[in-house]
Order: sequence, then structure tokens, then C-alpha cells
Amino acid sequence: MKRLLILVSVLFAMAAFTAFAESPTITRQPAGTTILYSGSVSGSLTVVANVAGGGSLSFQWFHNTQNNNNGGTPIAGATNASLPIPTDLAPGTHFFFTEIRAPGGAAPVRSNVAVVMVFDASTIEACELC
Repeated sequence: MKRLLILVSVLFAMAAFTAFAESPTITRQPAGTTILYSGSVSGSLTVVANVAGGGSLSFQWFHNTQNNNNGGTPIAGATNASLPIPTDLAPGTHFFFTEIRAPGGAAPVRSNVAVVMVFDASTIEACELC
């Protein structure tokens, strides 16, 4: 009975700690739309966030096929507030967002979607000659 009481007390204390953990607040979203040309893809997407009381935030950027911040594929190694735009993006429209976590088990938050449009440079140049 003592072990059960101790276990319940520990679980209650953990739940109370988690209930008071603060979620991160995003103070600057990544750029809404970035237009680039194949062969000269560069730049980065950046988010600014903080959490009440300080503490280190963790980031995970995602690449998505749809214009929303649900699902998506985590980008390996993309765990900072800034994401260098991948230079190997194929022409088309790409969607990126980041998930931010704070210490203490608070709920993570996700940024708005950043749209990166990559145009085929050779098509643009050919059109200019028309």
C-alpha cells in the first residue's frame, strides 16, 4: 500500500509540473513566400520564439507537400531557429514549417507555413526572348 501511495504521489507531482509548463511563443513567423530560380536557390527561413521564464527551445523543421503545418516530413538535421533553404529543390512550390518545443513537457507549437516557389530559370530566360 505504501508503494502505491508513493507511486500516486510521484505521478501527481509530475502531472502538476507538466500542467504549469509554458508553451513557446512565436514572436516572428518565417517569411510567407519566397521566390527563387533553379540554379540559384539560396537564403534561409527563420522563426523567432521564446518561452516565459527562459529556457532552451528545440526546433524541428518539416517539408510538406501541402500548404499546411500538419504532417510533413522532418528534415534531417534541421533543428535550429533558421533553416537554410535546400539548394536541391526541384522547380515547383514547396512548403516548410517548424515545430518548437520548450523544456518541461509543455505542448509544442508550430509556425505558420513558409512557401518557397522555385521557377525553372531556363524557362524564364526563354520566355524573355519571346
